[in-house]
Amino acid sequence: MGSTNKPIILITGGNQGLGHEALKALARRKAYHLIVAARSQAKADEAARVIATDTNSDLADFTPVVIDLTQDTTIHAAATLVQTKFGHLDILINNAGIARSPDEHATLRENLHAVFETNVFGVAAMNEAFLPLLRASHYPQRRIVTVTSGLGMFGVALAEKTSPYNAWNYKFPVYRGSKAALNMMALVDMVALREEGIAVVLVEPGYCRTAFGRFTGVKEPEDGGAVIARAAIEGENEELFLKIVDDEGKHEEFGW
Repeated sequence: MGSTNKPIILITGGNQGLGHEALKALARRKAYHLIVAARSQAKADEAARVIATDTNSDLADFTPVVIDLTQDTTIHAAATLVQTKFGHLDILINNAGIARSPDEHATLRENLHAVFETNVFGVAAMNEAFLPLLRASHYPQRRIVTVTSGLGMFGVALAEKTSPYNAWNYKFPVYRGSKAALNMMALVDMVALREEGIAVVLVEPGYCRTAFGRFTGVKEPEDGGAVIARAAIEGENEELFLKIVDDEGKHEEFGW
């Protein structure tokens, strides 16, 4: 079994976008061992090399793994790898997600299936597979951090006059629905795991210019990544109960 004295953080979708930027923000602290998950080994390996170089970090502080949220075999294999190498996990960041089916000709049902398969079912499968490893950790701030969106908040969707991201301006029912479902699952887990000292933290990084949103948005990717990194490592678990971490105050203004 491998060993490290540093807290171990795993993040899905670590090869691009906000996940990549969150990893850079965490790597700059030189305080964590980072498990970089991507849908292929080549992408995970390359992401680890790039992040290590860009942050002047030791490549030994990274473990690249394959996780495709639509393939349970990859999730279970990654959990086995972490169990074998470390015996535990301290922080899990569910970052990977999609906005729409990759098939431009997908029917409504196909689009719903693709988006929910990744954004909802995949996250649930990750939590189930890695929860035993979180339970095996003695880290005082054990967390499951899940990236959500203001588009999944009912308060934002119904804010006709006060939010540019309301349902009048942005319909996106499939993506909104997936994040609303994700929020509810996280809320249930927040309550269920609280007594075990495992915090379930929702983070809303904002509308960033990444490939996820076809490079539109109002924030730089590194700004969104920094919000995710903060949600993973800052604050006390008890203080984060039933809150959404963001830097725009959406949760405070609009509620769930």
